[in-house]
Amino acid sequence: MKLLQMVDPRFSWVMTVILGVSVIAIALIVERFIYFGKRRAKAAKFFEKVKETFATGGIPEVLALVKNYDVPFAHIVRVAFENYTLPDEMIVELMESEILEQRTRMERFLGGLNTIGNVAPLLGLLGTVLGLINAFANIAKSGSGGPAVVAKGVQEALYTTAFGLMVAVPTIFAYNYFAKKATDLTDEMESFMRQLLKLISMSKGGSYENPQA
Repeated sequence: MKLLQMVDPRFSWVMTVILGVSVIAIALIVERFIYFGKRRAKAAKFFEKVKETFATGGIPEVLALVKNYDVPFAHIVRVAFENYTLPDEMIVELMESEILEQRTRMERFLGGLNTIGNVAPLLGLLGTVLGLINAFANIAKSGSGGPAVVAKGVQEALYTTAFGLMVAVPTIFAYNYFAKKATDLTDEMESFMRQLLKLISMSKGGSYENPQA
């Protein structure tokens, strides 16, 4: 609020817009933290749990198990075992489609964060330019004004740039963090898929072939 008061009222709308997008950015960041926090799971441990359940209870028990988990690995297991009787090649295609679906969910709202991170400093710069134009226009009209007057006008104009950067920097950090997390989880899902395919193929009495080969 103090920053808003320091800016020329005619250009305070720029600060208001930046404040608005900062609220949106915070909401998106919190939502993504909650999303990823609820879906934490170690691939190796989850695979061992699935493997043990499959050995003792078969497909019905595995499907019952994954219903209790809302993690990407559980969705891959569900797709694989719901289509257990299909050829391995078709199971691979279905699992790959599920991985793409999960990645899409993980990257939800990241485009918004990226946009805010790029637009916020530009809005700040716009406010600064408008403020400088106004400051020099006032000096020209009054016909007086030394360095102190110019410095005061420049100082007021730069507040919008500072505010824009204050919003942009943490937003970009958050975007990069979530984008990296989505990439890492996708890699884990692909590795998990290969392990799961091996388990299914061997349980059918067939020979396992790496789908990436």
